[in-house]
Amino acid sequence: MNQSKKNKTRSAILHSAHTLFYENGFEETTVAEITKGAHVAKGTFFNHFPTKESILHALFEKQLLELLNQQHENLSSDTILTHIRSCLLFLLKDYDIHPSLTIQTLKHVIENEKRLHTYWVELLERAYETLSLKEREHYAHIINSHITYTMSAFHQESTRIGLVHRAMSLIETSFNAISLKRRSLLMKKLVVLGAGYGGMRVLQRLLPNDLPKDWEIILVDEMPYHCLKTEYYALAAGTASDHHLRVTFPEDARLHIKYATVTAIHAEDHAIELNNGETLPFDKLVIGLGCTDKYHGVPGADTYTYSIQTMSATRRTYEALNNVRPEGVVSIVGAGLSGVELASELRESRPDLSIKLFDRGESVMSQFPKKLSAYVQNWFVEHGVDVSNNSNITKVEPGALYNHDERIESDAVIWTAGVQPVQVVRDLDVEKDRSGRIKLTPQHFIPNHPDIFVVGDCASLPHAPSAQLAEGQAEQIVTILKHQWKEEPLPEEMPRIKLKGVLGSLGKKHGFGMMGERPLTGRVARILKSGVLWMYKYHSG
Repeated sequence: MNQSKKNKTRSAILHSAHTLFYENGFEETTVAEITKGAHVAKGTFFNHFPTKESILHALFEKQLLELLNQQHENLSSDTILTHIRSCLLFLLKDYDIHPSLTIQTLKHVIENEKRLHTYWVELLERAYETLSLKEREHYAHIINSHITYTMSAFHQESTRIGLVHRAMSLIETSFNAISLKRRSLLMKKLVVLGAGYGGMRVLQRLLPNDLPKDWEIILVDEMPYHCLKTEYYALAAGTASDHHLRVTFPEDARLHIKYATVTAIHAEDHAIELNNGETLPFDKLVIGLGCTDKYHGVPGADTYTYSIQTMSATRRTYEALNNVRPEGVVSIVGAGLSGVELASELRESRPDLSIKLFDRGESVMSQFPKKLSAYVQNWFVEHGVDVSNNSNITKVEPGALYNHDERIESDAVIWTAGVQPVQVVRDLDVEKDRSGRIKLTPQHFIPNHPDIFVVGDCASLPHAPSAQLAEGQAEQIVTILKHQWKEEPLPEEMPRIKLKGVLGSLGKKHGFGMMGERPLTGRVARILKSGVLWMYKYHSG
């Protein structure tokens, strides 16, 4: 039999099978019926097709060849999903007329024919030049798997468009998930521990335009927002709402947030351990985890006092103060800025309470000029706050504290008498000062660890910790990061961080502070503080 006759016989068999499959269905059609329709013997059928199923390949072959022969110029990762969709529409072009047979044919080809898989691999190679062959084959397998699943799960879909839409939803979801994971693995990581004033300023200065394209930022914090720690006293006293103390994080595709607690920092291994069991690698690290109360070895202080060092602790303190009985006694240990602001704010919010403020110095706010310190001390005298100067708290028990071993009944004791870096920083095996803060190079990174920076309360600096200092330090850390990313020499010294001053409140109408060398008291100082807070909340960064 010459080739022409063979081709004619093959075409006759295919035509007969095609007609019968459409009329009766694939399963219901027999080989005998096909050969009868083609006017050939049964043996002739098997000379051309080893099985009835092999006819499905032949019926699909022409359509598949047309697809394989198409030229696709300028294919990129941005257009690959669009192209897969157009391919599916082409392969399912007979679905609206013969849905069952079209599905059966396509499923059979996917399961038994590698040519479609190879076609996807070739497309992916052109769209993603950086993908390895193994990765391209994995993507191609995902495409075929999702098509097969769609054909089985949604075979009752009434239209070709609807069926393709369902398949593409699955494919696109998988592609996006894999792309994000792959992108995450390829991107270098700047990890910021803590969304305090320093960490927040780093985010604001790098996003959206100053972070290199091959870097991403991972922020680790327990809260879903930046908290205004300088205003915790007002939350505890009940004069400011929780919502009032929140600032949203910057929004950027390269900022990823993990809500967790840091349990360990492995400087040598460039890794962070989180309380959820996750190990987080980093290329650059900014430690800004803040501080916790320092109890100076006073028995019972860590157990029987309340704190305003964290948002969660301050919420508990607010609840405790709110539940103090009328004419109850509240004792505040420590007359620094936090203790003074809390005592004055509580005096206004709960005039029924007896408030006692315990201060180790000769007068409150002794770090300020005497005139200003005297103003604050007199404010307390005039407003009925009992200030105990030269105090020495020796013990705290349920319902009482001891000043020079004298028992003083108290319904609630608030501790504001000193801070120290959080435990995970204290556990870090690097050089620290007497307060447990990490000693740094002039460029704010740990000596011999140029990829690990420390900002804020955990850093050993010439000035007392403050929000303003943390922000100024963060500005300089960003400068150093930019030098490192550009592989430029680092400056040997950094400019002195200029602090504009300190402002404190005495309730809602009075205040105090230093602006440069100039002391401020009264309503002007309070208005200035309110203005600074407003500017930070709505115009920071």
